Amino acid sequence: SAIPTQLGLLRQMGSAFWLGSNSLSLAIPTQLGQLSQMGFDFRLYANLLSSTIPTELGNLVQMSSLFSLRSNSFSMAIPTELGRLVQMSSIFTLGSNLLSSAIPT
Repeated sequence: SAIPTQLGLLRQMGSAFWLGSNSLSLAIPTQLGQLSQMGFDFRLYANLLSSTIPTELGNLVQMSSLFSLRSNSFSMAIPTELGRLVQMSSIFTLGSNLLSSAIPT
């Protein structure tokens, strides 16, 4: 099943957004980029998510640790917008996907 776009309305959520290991499919809704208060623990790992990683996730500029999109089926390039997550100090994982580009600078 798909991730509901309405979850993007949880704009005051600051931590512990866990949807890992749920067999979620399709793409990550761009609306999740509206979770601008998210500071740590954003997990969408081990699902069946595909397509590209939305550039809007670069709006999660408060993220400081544990951002995990590992073990899905994302393809194409890593969005350069993820470079806005400059407060990240630990655990940023995109591993075990089908990404096909270099790490953006």
